[in-house]
Order: sequence, then C-alpha cells, then structure tokens
Amino acid sequence: MRLLSYRTLLLSLLLCSLCSCASFQKKPKTYSTGYLADRGVVRIWQHTSSSGYTTLQSLFTPFDGSSETETIYHWDQEHLVSITKTSLQGPENSFSARFSRIDGTTSFMQQKFATSRQPLSVNELELAKFEAQRELEMSRDLLSGGVVLHQGHWLSAQQVENCEGTPEQFYFDSRESQRLIDMSRKGPVYVAWIDAPEGQQLLLMTSHDVCQQKLSPQTQ
Repeated sequence: MRLLSYRTLLLSLLLCSLCSCASFQKKPKTYSTGYLADRGVVRIWQHTSSSGYTTLQSLFTPFDGSSETETIYHWDQEHLVSITKTSLQGPENSFSARFSRIDGTTSFMQQKFATSRQPLSVNELELAKFEAQRELEMSRDLLSGGVVLHQGHWLSAQQVENCEGTPEQFYFDSRESQRLIDMSRKGPVYVAWIDAPEGQQLLLMTSHDVCQQKLSPQTQ
C-alpha cells in the first residue's frame, strides 16, 4: 500500500512539474530596443510567444517634427503574415497587407488616404516586405547586443521616472538639461533612451506621453 502511495506521489509531482514548465513556456516575452536612424528615432517592441508567433511594433519619430509613423508586423514562425503602417498625426495615411502563411502570397492589400483608398503597387508591397525583414533583423541584432530601450517622465536634473513608476538615473549633458528645463515650462516632458554595454544614449525628448506607446500585441 505504501509503495502504491509513493508511486502515486511521484506521479503527482511529475505532473505538477510538467504543468509548471508548460505554464512557464507559454509566458510570452516582450523586449524593447531602439536606435538613431538617418532621419529620426526608431523605437521597437518585439513580442514573441512560445508558439513562435512574433509581433513587432516600430515607431519612427522624424527629427524634423513631422508625423510619427507606427508600423506593426506579424510573423508566424518565420513567415510574414501582416503589415499595418499608420501615420499617427496629420492627414490620415495608412496601408495594410496580409499574406498567406503557406506560400507567402498576398491575400489583402490596401492603401488608405483621407479621401480615397487604392491598392499598393507591386514595388510598394515588395519594399514594405523588405523593410519588415530588415526591421526584424535589426531588432534581433540590437537585443542580442544588449541594447535595451527605456522610457519615462523627466523629473529634474538626472532623474527620470520610468513607465513603471520607478526612479532611474540618466546623465544628461548641459545642453540636454537646458532643453529639458525649457520644455518643462510648457508641460510634462518625456524621454526615451537606450542602455547598451557601451553606455547610455538619449534618443528622444518630447511632450508626448511615451508610456502610452508601449506594445499591446495581438498574438495568435
């Protein structure tokens, strides 16, 4: 009788262990990174589930102050399944495309303006797919190199409150500090920066609440 109980106990422990592992493996992982591009700042959130479904959100903020662009990509394993690109300010300007998981053929595409809708050209579609792959590779390279995006509300001097409400330090130079002070006279100021093995780099100072721009992925 004791032998049976012992085996039953071992089986129960094994099942519990497997359940715990399964729960851990199913927990999705979200990483954030960013970089300075030629014409602006790129911030990236990459979310990957245990099933291999990846969502990538890319926010491009131009240096010239024009409209930010948000692009959201979805991959099933390594197969690109959708692209949605939207201008966040100014006149409506967006496009979306969906692709077959089996052979990559286009199942839907549309470009939308304030007063009209039209299909994407072949060149526009191929360029969008090329940019999707380049952005995914860039995200993976940055994350593997330990480049991590941070965002938050500037408080004073070298103090920032991150989007989780925890104080952090960033060493702004004298010119950056003065600009932050000037901006703060008009309202709250938010900053985005990256931490890397080589050090910190400021990406963005803005009056827009960057904490509202965090990825809320739609996974499958």
